[in-house]
Amino acid sequence: MRIRVAAEGAPLSAAIACVEVAVFSPLPGSFTYSWPEELGEACAGIRVRVPFGKGFRNGVVLRLLRSAPEGVELKTISDRLDVQPLYDAARMQWLDRVRRYYLATHGEVWQLALAWAAHDDHRRFRCPDIGAFEKAYPLLAGLFINKRALSLKKMAAGFVTAPLVHAVHSACHAGLLNEVIQKPLLEHSEGKPFELQLTEAQTIAVDHVTGAAGFTPFLLFGCTGSGKTEVYLRAAAEMIRRGGRVLVLVPEIGLTPMWIARLQARFARVAVWHSAMTERERLAVRQHLDHTDILIGTRSALFLPLPHLSMIVVDEEHDGSFKQLDGIAYSARDMAVLLAQQLNIPIVLGSATPSLESWRQAEAGHYQRIDLASRIAVHALQVKPKIIDMRQVDGPVSPQLQHALQQTLEAGDQSILFLNRRGYAPALQCCACGDVPQCPACSMSLTLHRKAAQLRCHSCGFSRRVPLCCEACGEPALMPMGDGTEKLDEWLTEHLPALRFARFDRDMVTSHTRLSEILAAFERRELDCLLGTQMLVKGHDFPHVTLVGVINADQGMSLPDFRAGERWWQQMTQVTGRAGRGDKPGHMLIQTRMPDAPWLSRIGESEAEATMHEELELRRMLNYPPFARWVRVLFSATHADRAVQAAEAFARRCHDLSDVMISGPMPCPLERVAGRYRFEVLLRDVSRQLLPWKLAALLDTLPVPSGVRRRVDVDPQDMM
Repeated sequence: MRIRVAAEGAPLSAAIACVEVAVFSPLPGSFTYSWPEELGEACAGIRVRVPFGKGFRNGVVLRLLRSAPEGVELKTISDRLDVQPLYDAARMQWLDRVRRYYLATHGEVWQLALAWAAHDDHRRFRCPDIGAFEKAYPLLAGLFINKRALSLKKMAAGFVTAPLVHAVHSACHAGLLNEVIQKPLLEHSEGKPFELQLTEAQTIAVDHVTGAAGFTPFLLFGCTGSGKTEVYLRAAAEMIRRGGRVLVLVPEIGLTPMWIARLQARFARVAVWHSAMTERERLAVRQHLDHTDILIGTRSALFLPLPHLSMIVVDEEHDGSFKQLDGIAYSARDMAVLLAQQLNIPIVLGSATPSLESWRQAEAGHYQRIDLASRIAVHALQVKPKIIDMRQVDGPVSPQLQHALQQTLEAGDQSILFLNRRGYAPALQCCACGDVPQCPACSMSLTLHRKAAQLRCHSCGFSRRVPLCCEACGEPALMPMGDGTEKLDEWLTEHLPALRFARFDRDMVTSHTRLSEILAAFERRELDCLLGTQMLVKGHDFPHVTLVGVINADQGMSLPDFRAGERWWQQMTQVTGRAGRGDKPGHMLIQTRMPDAPWLSRIGESEAEATMHEELELRRMLNYPPFARWVRVLFSATHADRAVQAAEAFARRCHDLSDVMISGPMPCPLERVAGRYRFEVLLRDVSRQLLPWKLAALLDTLPVPSGVRRRVDVDPQDMM
């Protein structure tokens, strides 16, 4: 571990206590600061406020040092932000393993992990006895002019003498201040007994999970509607009965309303965590974490220090949303397995279409595979997709699908239309010269949003007004190309006026409240149809849906990414699973302009095992993941030559790594994003023993040129 000092200067006495701090910054190594006596006894794992550069930053104490380094003058810790460490020793070791695997700095990992604790400004405190408080803390007492509670943010605005937070904590410990506790975000209930009768397969699955001794990873492989959720709930109930707590990870916030309803119906103390929550809501979860039995959330919930954690569930474990795309490129699924190993507890990974990585682990005997082979619904019929050739059809909906929608409506059933493209059309093209308006900052065309009269880039967020005529030739001959959910909305309004429907994409679902409202209306059967993007087809359980229509199945099938076929198959199979989950059989219509594409014959849950074995064998022959470990290193800059030079310098150094194959530098498939040119170097380790660890020293010693950004992606999921 490389130690850096915060400042240079004259030597100090060796008797001065100092600490090693992981400052929240991307700089490598850690920094040494002196520890002032007024902050009490130092301990590892607490957050501190430190002077850094020309300002102040937060950091975490990594370890205590008996003496200061010789020949340097250390800056002093400004404030102590925690009374006790936020993580226990096991979780601190887990984070260090995460740091080493994902080639991140101490500061990056701790900043990511403790993002849940970054809302201290909203913590409020009330003074019950201003007289006693004024005697002990005269400077701080001046802020409490009445009995109204004050937030730390307001205190900081009127308090210039540090350390503020440590003083507030000390006053609370002395009983001179009381922290205001928020109401629980979800109301506590008594919890209801389980009424559903388990099938034999479900009973076996629950017994396997609850009977596990120590760290045991399970792959729960079951078709959609086979009762995987009930297995999770029964196993969780047993863990809680034994005094433990349970963490449930889901890929999208769109799944949390369904999960919350199920958990609150069964358990007394439930908490939820996702990115759409306000800072006050997050604070409420944090304050009641010690009294939570089950925590349900997206990938960031993994870092909350839920005490007495005894089981982890990762639902829809194959989903790409578990991979973080910004900052540290971590996989929440893989980190959850690592955490379960560190805590010596079981973990259940569930999916109807498992990732090939998890499937391979089960094949190798590292995961215990549990199968739920059949649906719970009484008719127990697998949905057989019907392929519709769209090569001679104008418009987004074929006559066959239109007729099926009308029949479903007349029968009083519900339907889902899947189109993974928001906006009105993916592009606007001039019929005279063929020009397509492009994003000025990205290597992609602008998407037409007709109602807003805008062209938008779905990569960087750039938007502009729709031009009246072609800016290349001047002709008023602009024509929308392709179909988006907004165009489908317009078509349904015109051709099926009796159909009550709602759009379910990120243009319409702009908040978690709106998301819950749409799903609740659909469950109450106030809507006949939902049309939406991929956020609609992930794990939702709608028992009255008997028809699913895929508007454009060709989209995403031919991307320049070796995982494109796997993702497309997973998505189509998941879409299939939305129909026929109740007491009526389901139907699925797939519209395509490539009806002879081989992947179309693989759609359906009955093809799952054969499809995964076939794809896995192909990966084995090509030495592709999961049979090799890849690390993708991206360099970006506003000038292409600077990014290329940095990538070339890195690639040259990588040639010193024996037994590691190197490709590049080469332009990324999506070469320009947000005004920055992107080039990549791909490293491949067939042995899976060298990467990523062999890269650590190289990355630490190779400087990144000014104006260039370097991003390291271990086990990349997106090759675009």
